[in-house]
Amino acid sequence: MSCQYNRKLQKYLDEGLSSKEMLEVEAHIEECHDCQTKLDSLIEEPVVIVKESLNIDDEVLIDRIKAHRKGVRRITLYGVLGFILGLFSRYYTTDPFIVTKALMALPYKLAEFALSPFFSKNAISPWDQWHYRVTMGFGYFPYHPILGAVVEFITPAIIVTFIAIMIGHLVSDKRVFRRKNIVKFILAGIIVFSLWIGVVHIIYSRTITQIEELNGIKSVIIYERDERSTSWLIKIDQYNLGIENHAEFLSDISNAEIINSTYYGEIGSTGYELAFEFNGGGRMIGQLDESGAFIMQNRRLYQLSEDTMNLLKQIVGRDINEEKN
Repeated sequence: MSCQYNRKLQKYLDEGLSSKEMLEVEAHIEECHDCQTKLDSLIEEPVVIVKESLNIDDEVLIDRIKAHRKGVRRITLYGVLGFILGLFSRYYTTDPFIVTKALMALPYKLAEFALSPFFSKNAISPWDQWHYRVTMGFGYFPYHPILGAVVEFITPAIIVTFIAIMIGHLVSDKRVFRRKNIVKFILAGIIVFSLWIGVVHIIYSRTITQIEELNGIKSVIIYERDERSTSWLIKIDQYNLGIENHAEFLSDISNAEIINSTYYGEIGSTGYELAFEFNGGGRMIGQLDESGAFIMQNRRLYQLSEDTMNLLKQIVGRDINEEKN
């Protein structure tokens, strides 16, 4: 059975009802799905008529069409401006102007707050940040700096875009952009954000697994270390992996025996520091002492064999001799 208010909808659009009836119909439409659907169809009819180049005498309907088009343009503009603001919000710390600094800081902090329930456990201590020279943003992806930078750009942009578009809906003609459209948009925003969180989680989880298993090592920079400093020795990467003992050394590292998955003790104060880069963008630093005890930045302790240690000393010693010659 059709709603009794259906017959009043056309007059409502034409503003042919009294003020009291207009308010009554408007309140009813907010609660009645059938009337919302009917009203949407009435609003869309003039658009079809315009496309067919027919004459329209009803100025009220023409105003509805203009309001709809104006609203679409406004919402699009708000969305674009919101995306740009969010995209560059990570630079708020360098902005000298207090007003723009505050505007840029807001989306960044909203993004940080939204990500916190999902990724805050990934953050490392300030001491580790300094000791291992980790570049921090949100601080949630310390072992994948590329992913961290992408998340810093995209997450604020997503959040502010949806907020800006929702504001665009709210300030547009409420007889054209109804409450149900805003609800649908909010649900769509939640879905998009959830998918984004899922993608980021999968990428970072795979990176952590790869690092923990020491698989997919793309390159390693070897430093000599003592109690106070480190000094660069050699970088093993795609350009010198053709040298047999270089490739063999990386293979031995990947097959290192894990001793403890959460080791908080100390190893020898002298030896080597190894800065790894993994396929896919993962990065991590490890410290190796003369006995072959090897602790990674994530506190996983490995033991390298005596043959691997001899191979490392051979690589380092040979390259040092070549540089001297």
